[in-house]
Amino acid sequence: MSVKMTKEIRGYEQVRQAAKDFGTYSSDLLGDRDVRTYRQLPLEADPPRHTQFREAVQSLLMSDAIAKHRAEFAKHAENLIRNIAKSGSAEISHDFALPYVIGCLTIIYNRPQDYDEWLAWGPDVWTAQSHMHGVQPSVRSGEVLQAYLDRVFNYAEANPNQDPETQDIWDFVSQIRIDDAKISREEMQGIANVLLAGGRDTVIKLVTGLVWHLIKTPADRAFLAGNREWFNRTIAEMVRYLSPLPKMERVLAEDVHVPDVERDTSQYVLLSFVSANYDREIWPDADVIDIHRDRKPHLAFGFGRHSCMGMNATEHEVGALLTVLLDSWPDWQFDGTPEIIWATALDKDGKTIRYIDRFANLRVKISEQNVL
Repeated sequence: MSVKMTKEIRGYEQVRQAAKDFGTYSSDLLGDRDVRTYRQLPLEADPPRHTQFREAVQSLLMSDAIAKHRAEFAKHAENLIRNIAKSGSAEISHDFALPYVIGCLTIIYNRPQDYDEWLAWGPDVWTAQSHMHGVQPSVRSGEVLQAYLDRVFNYAEANPNQDPETQDIWDFVSQIRIDDAKISREEMQGIANVLLAGGRDTVIKLVTGLVWHLIKTPADRAFLAGNREWFNRTIAEMVRYLSPLPKMERVLAEDVHVPDVERDTSQYVLLSFVSANYDREIWPDADVIDIHRDRKPHLAFGFGRHSCMGMNATEHEVGALLTVLLDSWPDWQFDGTPEIIWATALDKDGKTIRYIDRFANLRVKISEQNVL
């Protein structure tokens, strides 16, 4: 019996072309079918519907809207660094990157009351239940997120707040109108899912990876301390190297008419962003982190109409963090060998790419003279 194989598009130019060709490779699909029954919006829609939802939400994540929060991001980072100094050691992903990213999200979305709850979910909303109960290996479930979304949207709709000075993210989302009609609860959930899941585990990986690189590469750390204009270039290189979202699904246009539950997901097409970001025709030494290389557009944030809405937020969050770290380096050192889980993918020529899947354990310690 033959086994159906998912088609994969690989290589920088090939993925760029496919990513913008939504007429052939459609985003009109339901992902994560094991944990949700609604589409992530605007991600899992094609124009014109995609455009309508993106325009409705994009203002929240524009550079100017995020830049005004950088001082708050920095203060949050300083508090976390101070806590690590008091304890003398920490696991960077769990004790620093996770709470930093969660704190930034509560600031951007004006939901400070959700900090402890979101933190308890861990790095991935789909494994929140396992994380909260200490279950290993993690089991995917949408129950925790669904209960949260039901609660916050029930409240927002029962208590409408139209004051832009005091609105939180759910006030805003619950009042979005498309084609002169209020969006449905399912559409609210789709937007919320992107806002809560999209900038979570990917940015946690980026922050963890950045700290890892700064510790092991003192020369880059010293250079950046004196060249702040290099921050965005460095962030771009780290995002390329880490490729937090390695691949993304598309459905062929001829299958769009088939109901989601009846679709054969083995016939989906995968856009391999990691193969694009490791294309040696673009980056000859792609498996090396080089913050001095000529900046070329990576595809870690996608490409075309479906490119990541949160890229500005990521740059500001990580830029603020870099400023704090390099203004006064906390003298973090590895406490044991970092435990890194590596993954493999294929490039456009069928050769193996090796990239970081996740940081399983990145413990650091500080010198005794810096312990508070």
